[in-house]
Amino acid sequence: MADITLGSSASAVSARPELSIHNGIVTTTSVQVAQFFGKRHDNVLRAIRVLIREMASDDRLLNFEETVDVRENPSGGAPISMPAYRMDREGFMLLAMGFTGKEALRWKLAFIAAFNRMEAELQKPAYDPTRIQLAHSLAAQAAAQVTQTVFDAIASGRDSDWRRVRYLLSFGYDRDGQPTIPQAQVVGDDQMVTSLNALVQHITKHDVIPSDAQLAALVTACAQQLSERAQVRELRAATKASAAPATTSTAVAAPIPPHIGHDGKPLPPGTFRAVFV
Repeated sequence: MADITLGSSASAVSARPELSIHNGIVTTTSVQVAQFFGKRHDNVLRAIRVLIREMASDDRLLNFEETVDVRENPSGGAPISMPAYRMDREGFMLLAMGFTGKEALRWKLAFIAAFNRMEAELQKPAYDPTRIQLAHSLAAQAAAQVTQTVFDAIASGRDSDWRRVRYLLSFGYDRDGQPTIPQAQVVGDDQMVTSLNALVQHITKHDVIPSDAQLAALVTACAQQLSERAQVRELRAATKASAAPATTSTAVAAPIPPHIGHDGKPLPPGTFRAVFV
């Protein structure tokens, strides 16, 4: 964001808020707010303390941290210390919410841009000299591999047009986790570097046109893979079924009393059905 010129409430100099990082959080101070918004610092302190009292039961108390501002003594004596507050983005927004006017709006936008700029810097990866050195080393090795591969392709005297050759640059690690020397490999005319999902789409959209024999070989390989997977699933199901405890039981019919007939009705008095054991 372009620098903004202070209005009549402050010195007419070109400036913009320069925030700082405190405990990993982008912050500004009540001193800066008073300076850029053209307000008395004691009035800014009073406004912050009112907010703190109103937020006494709120977690937003962490948005403001009491601190001390040390400045030079205009009389040349000992430095002057004065109370101040450090605030994060939310604290600033709560405080600046009460500032009105065209000039105040311009400075609100300037502070928001400063917060965005600093927070974006925090998101960048930390500078790691070891990683930077490794990157330079691998880049140099990769460049050497590419140079050698291209040189061999041109100097070999092959009939193929080397200007249309494609190369695949690959990086890897050994068993100890150390990066290996990058490799530059020629990608042949009949070779593709793609994912399985993309391969299916390429074939469906006719982006690649394999021969009948190649398609048949691909279909056969896929069918064989599906068949093997089905056999594995059946074997697992059979193993699981054989390991389950047996639940079969033989139902035994209850014996029919002698005074009950085969039709289930009671026999006449004094008569019994013959029962052989």
